[in-house]
Amino acid sequence: MSIQIKLSVHQLVDFLLRKGDIDTRVYSSTTMQEGTRIHAMYQARQGSDYISEYPLRQTITINEYEFILEGRADGIIKKGNDYTIDEIKSTVASLDEFKKDQHEWHLGQAKCYAYMFMKEQKLPTIGVRMTYIRQGKKDEKSIDNYRFSAEEIESYIKELLARYIDFYEVIVRHEKERNASIKDLPFPFKSYRTGQKQLAKYSYSIAKNGGRLFVEAPTGIGKTVSTIYPFIKTLQQNKDCKIFYLTAKNSGKEAAYSTIKILKEHGLILKNIVISAKDKICFSKGKGCNPEECPYAKGYYHKIQNIIRESLLIHSDFNYDSITQIAMENEVCPFELELDLSLYCDAIICDYNYMFDPLVYMKRYFDSDSSAYLALIDEAHNLIDRSQEMYSARISSKKFDLARKSVKKLEHKKVNSAIRRVTKVFSIMRKEFSSGETVIDFFDDATYRALSAFSLAVQDLSKNDNKLMTPELLDFYLDVNKFIKISEFFSEKYVAYVRVSSGKKKDVLLSLYCLDASKFLKRRLDAIKGSVLFSATLSPSEYYISLLGGDVQKDPYLLLGTPFKREQLLFLVAPKVSTKYTQREQSYEEIANYIVEFVSHKTGNYMIYAPSYEYQERLLPLLEQKCSHKILLQRKDMTDQEKESFVVQFVKDPQETTIGFAIIGGSFAEGIDLVEDRLIGAVIIGVGLPKINFDSDQIAKYYNSLSLSGKDYAYTYPGMNKVMQAVGRVIRSEKDNGAVLLIDERYAQSHYRDLFRHEWSDYRIVLNTEEIGEELKSFFKTKQK
Repeated sequence: MSIQIKLSVHQLVDFLLRKGDIDTRVYSSTTMQEGTRIHAMYQARQGSDYISEYPLRQTITINEYEFILEGRADGIIKKGNDYTIDEIKSTVASLDEFKKDQHEWHLGQAKCYAYMFMKEQKLPTIGVRMTYIRQGKKDEKSIDNYRFSAEEIESYIKELLARYIDFYEVIVRHEKERNASIKDLPFPFKSYRTGQKQLAKYSYSIAKNGGRLFVEAPTGIGKTVSTIYPFIKTLQQNKDCKIFYLTAKNSGKEAAYSTIKILKEHGLILKNIVISAKDKICFSKGKGCNPEECPYAKGYYHKIQNIIRESLLIHSDFNYDSITQIAMENEVCPFELELDLSLYCDAIICDYNYMFDPLVYMKRYFDSDSSAYLALIDEAHNLIDRSQEMYSARISSKKFDLARKSVKKLEHKKVNSAIRRVTKVFSIMRKEFSSGETVIDFFDDATYRALSAFSLAVQDLSKNDNKLMTPELLDFYLDVNKFIKISEFFSEKYVAYVRVSSGKKKDVLLSLYCLDASKFLKRRLDAIKGSVLFSATLSPSEYYISLLGGDVQKDPYLLLGTPFKREQLLFLVAPKVSTKYTQREQSYEEIANYIVEFVSHKTGNYMIYAPSYEYQERLLPLLEQKCSHKILLQRKDMTDQEKESFVVQFVKDPQETTIGFAIIGGSFAEGIDLVEDRLIGAVIIGVGLPKINFDSDQIAKYYNSLSLSGKDYAYTYPGMNKVMQAVGRVIRSEKDNGAVLLIDERYAQSHYRDLFRHEWSDYRIVLNTEEIGEELKSFFKTKQK
């Protein structure tokens, strides 16, 4: 039986032939973006004998291995019965230097396309043309021509594949061991919780047959293991499959990683990796990714082939610790190493942006055939806001002024000229637009030309003398590049506007704001085999399914009930107090009294969720005045270490009462897992609505135009999702008992109650502190028996 290996041309030649350093002055998302534009312009100028982006695919057998090689040639030139493969490369570097460093790699790629086309057309010989174009240097290009016989090309390709087999035997051995371990892999717990088996069954069907599944399952049901386990069970049937576990928070990554670890303890053999953000794993923070500034960039591509082979022989579990250890021992970049290692892993745990963000998504997976991949999307409700942000872009005069001042003494003709052009853009807008926001049809060509010139000038500076690049200049440069990229997606699902601040110094903000990113999510989800999007809060389902790229009519929606007993949770609603922004001044005193009463009936750990930092600041003195308990404050811009320090103070079997004073929708309102008596109560102040703002108002107008409830889509639904996530912190396991108090008059309105009616079937109304006290005394008294 033959062993089938599916390879893209890039996977083959990048791994075997690429040499040299990591150098983002030459290779970066910006230069790639500009390269794509240059390629398209060059291809469009060719004559009728030129075929652009020609897809190719061939099967090649070497011993017991059957390779399926595929790719897309930049161009095919036909002259009579003669054909030439055109391989286009663009760079910011000098063409002679670029060709010298990467000639073998680039020509190897072109030869792969030449081989596949020769086989397809049964040609005896073929031409290969290497077209090099200098970015930012109009009309500067270099063309090298070659001719090869069928025998020469075939011998070359088979030699490459033979070299790949030497490496790939490590993967083949692993897959055999993995599949054998999966065959008899048991569910890792003695029994399923209520709803777990049903979720596992539906997830297995998606992994096996494909499609999309949306799941709303309450906190504590065990969604992570109920989705990962069935997905892994199908790996032996799914050739070329990878499982992507995507999440918005580190806590989600940790849950997935722990679940795989538990499965391994039950016999699973799997290669898995956790992708850490570049700014967290980098060894040379604040320095450029090039051999002059970072020693871990030097010679990376010379070393990586052997490092990956050795790593795969030794390790099956790649996380922050193991990756940084391997990288440090071999003196290579840990971020690039983890991305390269992921190519040979079965399960990849990472942030949403590695699949969905248009600037940083993993092109190695999603720019080629991804039809065998599976995705598990954790806490999927977060993906709506995150995707809108991914597909929005802004540039501000404030950041530009910082960038301009940081290079005030710079002597660089192109950069100085580009700065003058951008200065003029902002100056014109200050005069043209009045204070506040002004919606426009689109930004004019002069603006884009100025921004493009700025981008190219900074690229030139980076390449020739990166030491002159200041943090402020780099920051604005990245904003400009994103703005240019996002402008390509502009449609009726966007709003373009200019915001001018009032006062003497009129700051200007240019914004391309994405009102609805669902089509971008749908495009990515449609390209993979199957996905399960799950959360404790996906109600109303029509809202979440449609905004997450699903089809309300076709995609299955699974709604699971709580696995816990109703008597574990005392659910109180206090509708007498209004927390509306216009009435908050009158609410502080009464709410402080409610909170003091709520935490006074049992020593333990409690969370108070305020609607904003401003509200927290106003309420805190009253709480400190009325009670002597320890109060922990969530502050703006807390580091990961500070967040961890906050959470660890919620100890088991507490001997004193601790109150965590957090913000609804913030870091401590979802994703934390305080089981048993580490948290016995939560107070949620308000209904979680975002403060009225221009962007949300534009979302409301957009959905109103579609005959939907704009207010609900922009404010109510996102707000109530935050509320229910906060509620879900209290009961996390079968051993938990606790109470929740929701404070706001709107909780008495049917519109709010109906949003989560299946969660709210056993709530109790309390109208004052005495009634709160009576309910809590009775509840905690029953728990002492």
